[in-house]
Amino acid sequence: MSVDDTAGMKATLDGLVREQAERRVLRDQKADEIKASSQEFMTKQVMTAQRYVEHRRELGERKTKSGWSTDRSHAEPGNTSAFDEAPAFDAPAAPFTPERRDSPRRAPRRPAPVDDEDDAFLNNRWRE
Repeated sequence: MSVDDTAGMKATLDGLVREQAERRVLRDQKADEIKASSQEFMTKQVMTAQRYVEHRRELGERKTKSGWSTDRSHAEPGNTSAFDEAPAFDAPAAPFTPERRDSPRRAPRRPAPVDDEDDAFLNNRWRE
């Protein structure tokens, strides 16, 4: 190998190292930009979600204050269910058995007789 070949290889290697360093810097800059934009996007998403939660809470408060709510547990915290004090039945309920009918089934409809005198309207579906 000559000195010129070695110098050429060193120059090529230096160029490749410099290109690799420049690409790394560009890649890092692009990653920082993506992180910043995603951080901004997620911040907006969180703010939107918080507004939605606040809105739903406000609607829930409005419903209970104005009497819209049918759920009494929110209006009166100490209130128990009306089913807790239901009377107990002495005999257990009989299992369900469907009622069987012995009535005959209807016969299927028969098509209407075709009037052969009026051939012009035989292809219309309104006759069926």
